[in-house]
Amino acid sequence: MVQSPVQHKTVADVIASVITQRVDMVFGLIGNGNVDLISTLTSAKFPFTTVRHEVAAVTASDAYYRATGKLAVATATYGAGFTNMVTGLAEAQLARIPMVVVVGEAPTTGRRPFDIDQQTVTAGLNIPLLTIGEDNAAELTNRAFDMAADGQEPVVVMVPHDLTAAAVTAEPASPSYEPIEGPKVHDAQIEALAGTLVAAERPLILTGGGVVRTQTGPMAREIGDAVGAVFMHSLTASNVTGSPHTLGTAGGFTPEDRLPAVRAADMVLILGATSNNFQTRKGQLFGTDNIHRVDLNDRWNLSLPQANTVFGDLTDVLPRLLAAVEKRHPKSSTYRDELVDLVDHDTIDQEPRYGSDGRLNPRHVAAELNTILPSNRQIVVDGGHFMAWIAERVEIPDPASFIGVGTAFQSIGLGFGSAVGASVGSPEKFTVCVSGDGGGQMALADLATFIETTEHGAVVIINDAAYGAEIHQYAVLGADPTAMYLPQLDFAAIGEAMGATGITVNTMEDLEVFTQWLAQGTGVAMVNINVSTEFAHSALSPGATG
Repeated sequence: MVQSPVQHKTVADVIASVITQRVDMVFGLIGNGNVDLISTLTSAKFPFTTVRHEVAAVTASDAYYRATGKLAVATATYGAGFTNMVTGLAEAQLARIPMVVVVGEAPTTGRRPFDIDQQTVTAGLNIPLLTIGEDNAAELTNRAFDMAADGQEPVVVMVPHDLTAAAVTAEPASPSYEPIEGPKVHDAQIEALAGTLVAAERPLILTGGGVVRTQTGPMAREIGDAVGAVFMHSLTASNVTGSPHTLGTAGGFTPEDRLPAVRAADMVLILGATSNNFQTRKGQLFGTDNIHRVDLNDRWNLSLPQANTVFGDLTDVLPRLLAAVEKRHPKSSTYRDELVDLVDHDTIDQEPRYGSDGRLNPRHVAAELNTILPSNRQIVVDGGHFMAWIAERVEIPDPASFIGVGTAFQSIGLGFGSAVGASVGSPEKFTVCVSGDGGGQMALADLATFIETTEHGAVVIINDAAYGAEIHQYAVLGADPTAMYLPQLDFAAIGEAMGATGITVNTMEDLEVFTQWLAQGTGVAMVNINVSTEFAHSALSPGATG
């Protein structure tokens, strides 16, 4: 009697087993360094979304987290697969997005001619790294998930090429993982902050991504309501408090007519926001130096050195702060009542709808999109000049419904890949990916992925046939604009070639075609909107952005 050979688990099997226990989605592109892992996952029918370019594996995982609050795994092969991921990894690290990234690595016997020092690259990105060994695959993979969740950051797991298919005969028991401890906040710090908040005549509370992650929006609103504060939010925290007393998005995307009201605040409390140059208009957003922050660290407070920061977890600080405020029986400020007089008149009706070149004014386009897009919208923006109009004019129902992968690293070309993650994560929403023609061309590899994975959504290209931000920041100062202009591309035709419904918009009336499609169409619409380069958003004015 011939006995069947004993089937041992491989390192790839062990990693796949941990993944299936810890997450419900993997995004990746198959190659030599991860073929065994992906094969194990897909043969077991585990949810796996194939992307066309490795950076999209990371940006889709990033957007999946922003849309759902759940970690995902990104995977690629070694070498070129890994280097293709780097821009997405830099964005995830700067934006503090937890994810586990499993990549191939040179064999344990040493680097081959086509291998690079991936560990040095990862260290240069300030991203934690774990390298799998033959007998610690489960231990280190589990540790990567714990580190990502506790540290709110991506963690890279490298699997040497000669180990991925190696048999695992015995896996030692995983040692207990010590969670990362947050800073301790003393009662005296809470009392001092409460006293400052209550003493303010016009307090303003700015909420950021930290409030979204910790689900402390209602608590932040309670604190604001107790003192009559007005709210603002970062780009990633739209309507996180649900308060009607808000001045909208903080920073370069704050409409000009609201700046006098923002600068009227005599005390600013920033909760879980980075205070970077974009968010504070290079430190010029506020009209007071009486600025206080609550955050886990001061790493990205680059523009408000005068701010007094309480280093702590919002879930710990905010309940204690509310109690300390209420103990003082504060009198509500009149700031909210004064807003009508402090906000200037919206001037959009005074602006032309078209430039002298006959192309559309993007501000009017954004305002019209706000009226016609479905209410269950999920907006995914690429980077570029166009996004200022979208952030200013398109209303967002909740923080998870506005996703801007690339804003932290100031990158364009990540829109289509991140839209994949948002669509997969929240299929019940109408996903709209808004991109410029420059970023759209850079991201074309995963346009087809978005079209294939989206039941009902749209891609909107704000097409000025140029790198608009460069024109309005540098050409106006005398830089030669030759390289700032691009050929006029027909994105509607490109979308149709990939399976979408193509719609071209040259006039405001042409948007009616999109409106009709929204009511009757299925699948994905590719909407090419031709706009003029003559209109510059104030976000690009000196001092508005970094």
